[in-house]
Amino acid sequence: MIKKHKWVTFLLALIPGLGHLYLNFTKQGLQIMIGTCACIILIPSIPLIFSFALAILWFYQMFDALQKASWMKAAAAEHERMMMGQETFGYPWSAQDWMTLGGYQKESTLNPVWTGAGCILVGGMVLLMTIFPDMWHWLLQQNVASVLLAVALIGYGLWILFKKPDRKGSESL
Repeated sequence: MIKKHKWVTFLLALIPGLGHLYLNFTKQGLQIMIGTCACIILIPSIPLIFSFALAILWFYQMFDALQKASWMKAAAAEHERMMMGQETFGYPWSAQDWMTLGGYQKESTLNPVWTGAGCILVGGMVLLMTIFPDMWHWLLQQNVASVLLAVALIGYGLWILFKKPDRKGSESL
């Protein structure tokens, strides 16, 4: 198993997607790069929303790359312990060890419905800007971007408050 250095991951993650590519998460690294480029290209159309989205994407990918580097380091240490440790040869970690590490990392996947809806929404806005530029300028003067961002944040907050709690997470409390 090739060990990856966390400080190299941090330096490469300053450019969105490179940290994930360094850790061999190629698909996710390319998705982050494409998302970053899309936000940069779309910033002139709705500066408030896409600059906010760019900042969120940048911080998320930085945190995620460092988290993945930590898990890879823990996995390498466990592999080495199981292969080389004579006193614990063949035995898995104890429950206390897993509690210290926080258990297995959960896969975070995007729901294709939300991804598709987001693409349709952005595509519709770009089409609206292209076909009706005067109406788009009028909407921008009316602070529609601020209203859309506020509605999106309120909707997300309500979704977090009213979603069903995770059974595994609630048992440990």
